[in-house]
Amino acid sequence: MNSFDDFYEFLLSEDCFEKCLVSFIDEHQRQRYIEQTDIWAYRGKITDLWMSGDDTIKVEGYEQFKYISSGTIHIFYSPAGGPTFPLHSDPVNVIIEVIDGSKCIETFNGEYHMSSGQNMFLRAGVEHRAINYEKALTYSYGINDPNTLSSIRKDN
Repeated sequence: MNSFDDFYEFLLSEDCFEKCLVSFIDEHQRQRYIEQTDIWAYRGKITDLWMSGDDTIKVEGYEQFKYISSGTIHIFYSPAGGPTFPLHSDPVNVIIEVIDGSKCIETFNGEYHMSSGQNMFLRAGVEHRAINYEKALTYSYGINDPNTLSSIRKDN
Protein backbone atom coordinates (compact mmCIF):
# COMPACT_ATOMS: atom_id res chain seq x y z
CA MET A 1 0.00 0.00 0.00
CA ASN A 2 1.69 3.17 -1.20
CA SER A 3 -0.97 5.85 -1.51
CA PHE A 4 -4.24 7.28 -0.21
CA ASP A 5 -6.07 5.59 -3.12
CA ASP A 6 -4.52 2.20 -2.29
CA PHE A 7 -5.62 2.61 1.33
CA TYR A 8 -9.19 3.51 0.39
CA GLU A 9 -9.38 0.49 -1.92
CA PHE A 10 -8.06 -1.73 0.91
CA LEU A 11 -10.56 -0.25 3.39
CA LEU A 12 -13.45 -1.24 1.12
CA SER A 13 -12.07 -4.74 0.48
CA GLU A 14 -13.53 -7.95 1.85
CA ASP A 15 -10.09 -8.74 3.31
CA CYS A 16 -10.14 -5.61 5.47
CA PHE A 17 -13.76 -6.21 6.43
CA GLU A 18 -13.07 -9.81 7.46
CA LYS A 19 -9.57 -9.60 9.01
CA CYS A 20 -9.13 -6.13 10.52
CA LEU A 21 -10.73 -3.94 13.15
CA VAL A 22 -11.61 -0.54 11.71
CA SER A 23 -12.35 2.51 13.82
CA PHE A 24 -12.23 6.26 13.64
CA ILE A 25 -11.13 8.99 16.00
CA ASP A 26 -13.83 11.59 16.39
CA GLU A 27 -13.63 15.31 17.21
CA HIS A 28 -13.62 14.47 20.95
CA GLN A 29 -10.49 12.28 20.55
CA ARG A 30 -12.54 9.13 21.14
CA GLN A 31 -11.91 5.93 19.23
CA ARG A 32 -15.16 4.51 17.84
CA TYR A 33 -15.22 1.07 16.21
CA ILE A 34 -17.22 0.49 13.05
CA GLU A 35 -19.67 -2.39 13.21
CA GLN A 36 -18.49 -5.11 10.87
CA THR A 37 -21.46 -7.45 10.62
CA ASP A 38 -22.77 -6.40 7.19
CA ILE A 39 -20.28 -5.56 4.43
CA TRP A 40 -22.61 -3.12 2.65
CA ALA A 41 -23.34 -1.12 5.80
CA TYR A 42 -19.61 -1.19 6.59
CA ARG A 43 -18.71 0.10 3.11
CA GLY A 44 -21.32 2.83 3.45
CA LYS A 45 -19.83 3.99 6.76
CA ILE A 46 -16.30 3.93 5.32
CA THR A 47 -17.41 5.98 2.32
CA ASP A 48 -19.18 8.51 4.58
CA LEU A 49 -16.06 8.87 6.76
CA TRP A 50 -13.76 9.20 3.75
CA MET A 51 -15.93 11.75 1.96
CA SER A 52 -16.55 13.91 5.04
CA GLY A 53 -12.83 14.28 5.72
CA ASP A 54 -13.57 15.05 9.37
CA ASP A 55 -12.27 11.97 11.18
CA THR A 56 -9.07 9.97 11.38
CA ILE A 57 -9.52 6.34 10.28
CA LYS A 58 -7.57 3.57 12.03
CA VAL A 59 -7.09 -0.03 10.88
CA GLU A 60 -5.83 -2.62 13.37
CA GLY A 61 -4.56 -6.04 12.34
CA TYR A 62 -2.66 -5.18 9.15
CA GLU A 63 0.22 -7.35 10.40
CA GLN A 64 -1.80 -10.36 9.23
CA PHE A 65 -1.11 -9.27 5.65
CA LYS A 66 2.61 -8.81 6.32
CA TYR A 67 2.98 -12.10 8.21
CA ILE A 68 4.44 -10.44 11.28
CA SER A 69 4.10 -12.60 14.39
CA SER A 70 5.98 -10.50 16.93
CA GLY A 71 4.27 -7.13 16.65
CA THR A 72 1.40 -5.09 15.35
CA ILE A 73 0.84 -2.80 12.40
CA HIS A 74 -1.85 -0.17 12.62
CA ILE A 75 -2.66 2.10 9.69
CA PHE A 76 -3.86 5.65 10.22
CA TYR A 77 -5.45 7.87 7.60
CA SER A 78 -5.61 11.45 8.87
CA PRO A 79 -7.15 14.34 6.96
CA ALA A 80 -5.60 17.79 7.36
CA GLY A 81 -6.74 19.06 10.74
CA GLY A 82 -8.12 15.62 11.61
CA PRO A 83 -8.48 14.54 15.26
CA THR A 84 -5.87 12.43 17.00
CA PHE A 85 -5.44 10.62 20.26
CA PRO A 86 -4.47 12.88 23.17
CA LEU A 87 -0.94 12.80 24.58
CA HIS A 88 -0.22 9.16 25.45
CA SER A 89 2.51 6.53 25.65
CA ASP A 90 2.66 2.98 24.37
CA PRO A 91 3.86 -0.06 26.37
CA VAL A 92 6.09 -1.19 23.46
CA ASN A 93 8.54 0.51 21.13
CA VAL A 94 6.82 2.09 18.14
CA ILE A 95 8.04 3.02 14.69
CA ILE A 96 5.86 5.52 12.87
CA GLU A 97 6.33 5.51 9.10
CA VAL A 98 4.76 8.03 6.71
CA ILE A 99 3.49 6.28 3.57
CA ASP A 100 1.86 9.28 1.88
CA GLY A 101 1.50 12.94 2.83
CA SER A 102 3.18 14.33 5.92
CA LYS A 103 2.86 13.87 9.67
CA CYS A 104 3.95 15.77 12.74
CA ILE A 105 4.67 13.93 16.00
CA GLU A 106 4.97 15.91 19.23
CA THR A 107 7.09 14.62 22.12
CA PHE A 108 8.65 16.24 25.18
CA ASN A 109 11.51 17.35 22.88
CA GLY A 110 9.27 19.26 20.47
CA GLU A 111 7.62 18.62 17.11
CA TYR A 112 9.07 16.30 14.46
CA HIS A 113 7.85 16.69 10.90
CA MET A 114 8.03 13.70 8.55
CA SER A 115 7.25 13.31 4.85
CA SER A 116 6.47 10.30 2.72
CA GLY A 117 9.15 7.61 3.16
CA GLN A 118 10.41 8.88 6.52
CA ASN A 119 10.00 7.17 9.89
CA MET A 120 10.58 7.80 13.57
CA PHE A 121 11.37 5.48 16.46
CA LEU A 122 9.63 6.05 19.82
CA ARG A 123 10.78 4.08 22.85
CA ALA A 124 8.15 2.42 25.02
CA GLY A 125 6.79 4.86 27.58
CA VAL A 126 7.62 8.06 25.64
CA GLU A 127 4.62 10.38 25.66
CA HIS A 128 3.63 11.58 22.21
CA ARG A 129 0.76 12.67 20.04
CA ALA A 130 0.20 13.21 16.35
CA ILE A 131 -0.64 16.61 14.94
CA ASN A 132 -2.35 16.57 11.56
CA TYR A 133 -1.30 19.78 9.87
CA GLU A 134 -1.62 18.00 6.52
CA LYS A 135 -3.25 14.84 5.16
CA ALA A 136 -1.27 11.70 6.03
CA LEU A 137 -1.24 7.93 5.67
CA THR A 138 0.97 6.31 8.30
CA TYR A 139 1.90 2.87 9.58
CA SER A 140 2.45 2.45 13.31
CA TYR A 141 4.58 -0.62 14.06
CA GLY A 142 4.37 -1.86 17.65
CA ILE A 143 7.59 -3.84 18.08
CA ASN A 144 10.43 -4.49 20.48
CA ASP A 145 13.19 -4.55 17.84
CA PRO A 146 13.97 -1.30 15.99
CA ASN A 147 15.67 -3.26 13.18
CA THR A 148 12.38 -4.95 12.28
CA LEU A 149 11.34 -2.08 10.01
CA SER A 150 13.99 -3.08 7.45
CA SER A 151 12.69 -6.63 7.15
CA ILE A 152 9.04 -5.49 7.05
CA ARG A 153 9.70 -3.09 4.18
CA LYS A 154 11.42 -5.83 2.13
CA ASP A 155 8.08 -7.67 1.97
CA ASN A 156 6.35 -4.88 -0.01
